[in-house]
Amino acid sequence: MKLSRNMGFTLIELLVVIAIIALLMAYALPNYRQYVIESKRTDAHSRLLEIANMYEKFYTNNNAYPANLAALGISPTFFITEDYQITVAAAGGGWTLTATAINGQVEDTACPAITFNNLGQKGPANSECWND
Repeated sequence: MKLSRNMGFTLIELLVVIAIIALLMAYALPNYRQYVIESKRTDAHSRLLEIANMYEKFYTNNNAYPANLAALGISPTFFITEDYQITVAAAGGGWTLTATAINGQVEDTACPAITFNNLGQKGPANSECWND
């Protein structure tokens, strides 16, 4: 009589594989989340620079900056993205754009608000915020 050997994985082998996967996930998920935060921050940079270009184009054509966003002729929803709310403050013949993190992007504690003004100054001074 031949004894047949069952083929398959033992419980110990399955637990080892699950433990390895758990360790990989524990390492990968925080890194992935940081990558997502940084990519959304880069999207905010692009939006700020796009609006800055609109302001400068208006200035070139009218020799003055617009008094408000409506003068640019763009929709107010343009200034609210899924992750940032963009505001404009006009002062002293210039302007400052601010992208403030909202929704899931509030986890970006290094750069909760990103600014750009008519002089080309970027804020905050934290180099991580504008590191592209």
